[in-house]
Amino acid sequence: MRYMIGLGLGTLLAFFFFGNRSCMSWLPDAKVREFLIQPGLVGDDQTRCLIRCGALDMNDIMALLDQGKIKYGESVVRVEEGTRGEKFYRIEDAKLSADFIVTDSVTTIRAVDLPAGTDLYGCDCN
Repeated sequence: MRYMIGLGLGTLLAFFFFGNRSCMSWLPDAKVREFLIQPGLVGDDQTRCLIRCGALDMNDIMALLDQGKIKYGESVVRVEEGTRGEKFYRIEDAKLSADFIVTDSVTTIRAVDLPAGTDLYGCDCN
């Protein structure tokens, strides 16, 4: 009985102090998304071509970054010092996927996969 009273009071106090604020910002996915956006985003040649053709825009990229699933198994998140490998994260959602390459100054978007049947309006972006 005392346990239930303590649990109830603790829950009420937590709602009082935290309200509707999210306490999820410390999780790894949220930190990775923040880490990718912070230095700024640029596209590689293929990504810029897709944007010029109208098959893709920055809203699509930001939606992918915000709502997509980070595929840690397909990503390279640790690069040993002295090697020439790239650190990147693969992010996918239902209609789009891309690699986000992390450098000191900028995050580059590459290997964008559009849904099958996407009209490129006569552009050759391969």
